[in-house]
Amino acid sequence: MAGTDDKMAGKTPAARFSKSFNPSSGPVAHSMIPRENREDLPFLLFLVPFAVSAVYAIFLWVQTGVSATLPQTVFLQVTENPYVFLIGFVAVIVGVVMDVAYTEPALRRAKLVQESKALQIIAITALVLGILSAWYAAGFDLGVASTNILTGRYVIIFPALLIAFSFLMLPAVNIRKDQTNIVLIAVMLLAIPLVVDEVGKRSFFAGMLLGLGLLVAAIYLYLGSQVDNRKKD
Repeated sequence: MAGTDDKMAGKTPAARFSKSFNPSSGPVAHSMIPRENREDLPFLLFLVPFAVSAVYAIFLWVQTGVSATLPQTVFLQVTENPYVFLIGFVAVIVGVVMDVAYTEPALRRAKLVQESKALQIIAITALVLGILSAWYAAGFDLGVASTNILTGRYVIIFPALLIAFSFLMLPAVNIRKDQTNIVLIAVMLLAIPLVVDEVGKRSFFAGMLLGLGLLVAAIYLYLGSQVDNRKKD
């Protein structure tokens, strides 16, 4: 029995994410164990961006009147909303940090690699669902769907940032210092689209300049981390 618990405890959110869509996986008996409940919390946080988008879309859809296809206005309201994006992104990042923190210190370097794969799964899933939703909202017109994707910018920005963050996790060697750098870099990358959008409404050049400054700062931190890691090696 103890061997089974240890085996289940070693599963990553990526494995649990894929298992949840496996009809043959059966009930999860270990969910009654407090430790396993704690380790399942990151997985639940990984579902937040999908849940928030779905609930908000249904709410808007009901308000506008339920129709055979998703109204284009509803799709754009969801995918252009910075708060929906922010809630989803922060939830996923917090889930990653929690899952790494719950891991034994000696295993955290390997856990970062596993969490990187989990982020990539979430990013690809979000992108595919976003594209399908854009196509559905366009009445299955590929041309209009492409316009929806470009207009609803967070359809691309959200998975792109997750992919970028997943690769930034990989070179971490000194967990404490590199985790701090990763969080700072993620915050800067997260702020870029928000700054460009909000500041750009008042001044296009100011928004682009601030966004570029944040990008340069994030790259500088990343390169600095790489140099530090090479010196230690």
